[in-house]
Amino acid sequence: MINVIDIYNTVRDLCNKDQKGFVTPEVFSTFAAIAQQNVYNEMFIELALSKKLRRSNVDNARDKSVYKQVEEDLSYFIHERILGDASLEADYVSVDEGEAYDPSDDSITVVRKPSNLSKIISIRNNEDGLRTPLELIYNSEDADRVMNSNLSSPTRDFPIALISHNIEILPVDLNEVVLKYYRIPGSINAAGNVEGNLTPSYAQVGSGITDVLNSRHFELAPHYSNEIVIEIAKMIGIRLRDTFLSTITINEEKAE
Repeated sequence: MINVIDIYNTVRDLCNKDQKGFVTPEVFSTFAAIAQQNVYNEMFIELALSKKLRRSNVDNARDKSVYKQVEEDLSYFIHERILGDASLEADYVSVDEGEAYDPSDDSITVVRKPSNLSKIISIRNNEDGLRTPLELIYNSEDADRVMNSNLSSPTRDFPIALISHNIEILPVDLNEVVLKYYRIPGSINAAGNVEGNLTPSYAQVGSGITDVLNSRHFELAPHYSNEIVIEIAKMIGIRLRDTFLSTITINEEKAE
């Protein structure tokens, strides 16, 4: 967790030093949400780059490996859910516009993507103690080729998932289809609980008094504090210099 109050105070001090004036909690909170998502997206880019370095034997030892660090940070956001669970009626996409979901209709295999989905890792079918991976197909031309081929048409042994705005599972008679994915980061409230549908925000009461109970913290590891500050500063328009960045200090132990 990154303490949103520490970040707000740091950004406020930067604004004062750069003569950018006062940053309202509302403006800060808007930028905070964008900054968290930007840093989160950069983690995937850094993971891909560090993976290439690792393959070239350029990465550091295990305890200092960039790849291992980012991989560990992203693992926090891995989530699984069963697709087509009858208890999750909202997941289903009706075959016809306006048609109600019928749990007894096994032909409905199109489900909505989870609202907090960031990136799909895999989709599998759990049956008879086996985990059969589904081939993920994103291209409509590839989907047509698979569906029209006698050799590659989907079967229980070789199922597929057509990924577009929704997710279509084929064949229709699979037992338990599980989606594994990276979820979008949310926020952490004052009680330390994750609020996946809410973004980080800084709240005040009265005349500039921090509202600790209603402020929501960043759902990222503490060592991304400086990246969060830099992202928000860029959006505000603060000109950050290398020598000035070295003066940014955030108490990471307090943020935890």
